[in-house]
Amino acid sequence: MSTGHEDPRDDRCTHVEQPGRADVVEQTSRADVVERSGVDERAGMDGRADYIDEVRGQWESIFPGLDTSMVAVMGRIARIAQVVQDRSDSVLAAQGVSRAEFDVISLLARHGGTLSPTRVSTELIISGAGVTKRLKRLSSAGLVSRIPDPADGRGSLVQLTGQAWDLLRPILESVLGFEGQVLADLEPVGKGRLATDLRELLLSIEADTAES
Repeated sequence: MSTGHEDPRDDRCTHVEQPGRADVVEQTSRADVVERSGVDERAGMDGRADYIDEVRGQWESIFPGLDTSMVAVMGRIARIAQVVQDRSDSVLAAQGVSRAEFDVISLLARHGGTLSPTRVSTELIISGAGVTKRLKRLSSAGLVSRIPDPADGRGSLVQLTGQAWDLLRPILESVLGFEGQVLADLEPVGKGRLATDLRELLLSIEADTAES
């Protein structure tokens, strides 16, 4: 489900998003990728190739010998995030909320319903101005309110309203139902293994970010 981070479509990987320039290289078919590169290296065990296989094949055509093995992982993470979020946004829109609004509402709910605007900014990795804009929309919709911060007489906290709590569960159930459908073709063991691998990668990336 949503991580609460900014829309990955705002910062797409260029090696994934520019695969088919006609003035650089002729479009490589999935069949060509499999035939040239080998099923076990560039396609699944069943011989099927996906969008990222095409991307890697296209870079191989331009720069033979270039190591694009990292794209097999990072490119798919970016591609899945883009495709799934596009569809998930439609699920949210059908419930009457935007992705940006849902991220704030769900964050507040997971922290008991109340947080400081600064904490919202930190958790969602967005600017203070971005938080202010989202909170203004949510306040106008009657979904959040501001209350005095008892720890800071000059500050305020953001609090979910009763209306927001009433809306949250049906919205969350819709999103979780959609995400369950996305993963339905994976075996339980495969889902568990994938979750473990992604957790290790995320912990490594976040540790590097904290140290920088």
